[in-house]
Amino acid sequence: MSYLSRKKWMRMFPLFFIAIGVGFFVPISGSSLLGFIGKASLLIFIFFYLYMYSSKEDSGSDKNIEPWKKDTFEESMPIHGEEKVPWIGFGDAFRLYSQEFLNVVQNAVVASSTGLYLKKGQDALEFEGGVNKHGFVDRRFVIGENNLVTEVAKQKSSIIEENLPIGTVLEGVIGSEIRSFVGIPLILENDVVGVLAVGSENTENFSKEDENFLTLCGRLITQVMVLCHRGLRWEIDQEVYNVHLAMEKMLVNSNEEENTVYHFVQHIRRLFPFNRFTLCVREGDEGCIRYVYGQIDTMDRGMRFPLDDGLNGWLMKRNAPLYIKDMKEGDYIRPRYFKEEDSKHGLRSFLGIPLSHADTVWGCISIESRGVDQYGEKEKEVLMTLATPLLLALKAIQFGNTIKSKEKNGMPFTSETF
Repeated sequence: MSYLSRKKWMRMFPLFFIAIGVGFFVPISGSSLLGFIGKASLLIFIFFYLYMYSSKEDSGSDKNIEPWKKDTFEESMPIHGEEKVPWIGFGDAFRLYSQEFLNVVQNAVVASSTGLYLKKGQDALEFEGGVNKHGFVDRRFVIGENNLVTEVAKQKSSIIEENLPIGTVLEGVIGSEIRSFVGIPLILENDVVGVLAVGSENTENFSKEDENFLTLCGRLITQVMVLCHRGLRWEIDQEVYNVHLAMEKMLVNSNEEENTVYHFVQHIRRLFPFNRFTLCVREGDEGCIRYVYGQIDTMDRGMRFPLDDGLNGWLMKRNAPLYIKDMKEGDYIRPRYFKEEDSKHGLRSFLGIPLSHADTVWGCISIESRGVDQYGEKEKEVLMTLATPLLLALKAIQFGNTIKSKEKNGMPFTSETF
């Protein structure tokens, strides 16, 4: 029996008690017609009232239940298609999670500083974030070599130091002089993908139990990192699709070359970090810079260069994409256009895509960044995909301009026109 049914019968019980009392205890002669009519009328009235009251109670039960359902479920759960907390993306979500994670680790092992380092490129480690006595430290950069953190990554095993020299610091965490250290490698499929490290101002501050606890924490952050990385790649794929769709809509209505290239640059900024964008065209055995956006230096529009000297010439001569993680490795500096160019431009990463159709190279586009290792295989494939509609749009504009020129000069159309 439901709560409402029990409540209803509890209210009805006194009426039954009255009816029974009247029927059995009121001293009215059973042979009296008036007494019989009185008792019968009272009982009929009571049961009629109970019947009507019960109907009203049942009819109002839905009104009592539905608001309860609404308060409990509809208000506590988001409506389909509506999010009460805006989604910030997997990249930012991981950074927020890692911040809370490092705070928990620091408090659990009673450390004075904590740092998280993730693999960057082949061998480098990037400081992702840390915690010291002043709070969270958020300044991402590639740490140097020959320190305890990089040693953990090289050995692929934990390191405990109980009495470090005075002046030792935890990499990346400002003002974090430490005398004790524990570092745990973050391993995924037998490869080191990062390091979790803690330090203390006191000597002999950490034990084997702390090392085991950090190992479990390292497995946890690694699993979260993998999930967020997969989600981030999904988000990037969605963004590539959106950029591609928006760019194709823009290119359909574009009839001016410079405006087309400008909008192309604005679209790819949503996907790639770069400080310089260049579009070059091939003219015989030479290349010519047609458009430059971003850092210009001495390499501006109209500059011609041989195809055999630099990276952009290589793209057009060999009709193949190319990415360079660092154009300045050691003493060897790769020229972009010609051998004698000024190498103090400060640009390090390079990604170039030829603009070609049916084995005929029309030109190339390239992006460059001051950061190292900004582009890889994924970026190359995405830019190749986006370069195709750009080439088709530029060829259509060029074709339209040719037709207009021939019409203006009264020249007939020939097979060469097409």
